[in-house]
Amino acid sequence: MDRETRRKHILACARDCFGEKGYHATTIADIIKRADIARGTFYLYFDNKRAIFEELLDNFFILIRQAVLRVDMSDSSHTPRMQLRNNVVRILNVLTENTALSRILLSEAVGLDEGFDDKLRAFYGQLLDLIEGSLELGQKMGIIRQCEPRMVAICILGTVKEITYQHLAATEAPSVDMLADEILNFALEGIYTGPPDKIL
Repeated sequence: MDRETRRKHILACARDCFGEKGYHATTIADIIKRADIARGTFYLYFDNKRAIFEELLDNFFILIRQAVLRVDMSDSSHTPRMQLRNNVVRILNVLTENTALSRILLSEAVGLDEGFDDKLRAFYGQLLDLIEGSLELGQKMGIIRQCEPRMVAICILGTVKEITYQHLAATEAPSVDMLADEILNFALEGIYTGPPDKIL
């Protein structure tokens, strides 16, 4: 097994251990047993458990970032709404296909490890920056209403986090397509359907 393949193997084993036991309960011994390597081999690739966790999160963010494509206003075959929906579907697929990391992000207790908390804050900060930047671009393109992008980004992130949490915890989870439709409808239309002059 070459060096890069072994590194990916250790990362995958650590991800699975974190998903099963949680970040805090997982030990390096758990990871090396799963990876079937010697302790010394682990330290050839990673300094400690946090280092491997940080690399997993960094790679996870790259997957999420790659799922978000810029809306192409010149694409006559796909409306802006369809393109936004496709972005939501791709993001949800990344989250639901990487259940181990999603569970850690949504379920792990904070306050037990300052470094762990710092990494989570940095991860969510990157997501907020990504959403905020997309909203600002949408405003310039004329497809997003005037709003305070950072606050709306927080609302969107909170919505996606809770939906993903409930989706992963459900015994009979709804389809990603249905989730994407409801997230997009809520974000673009809210919940009120009455006449504008009768709004509560």
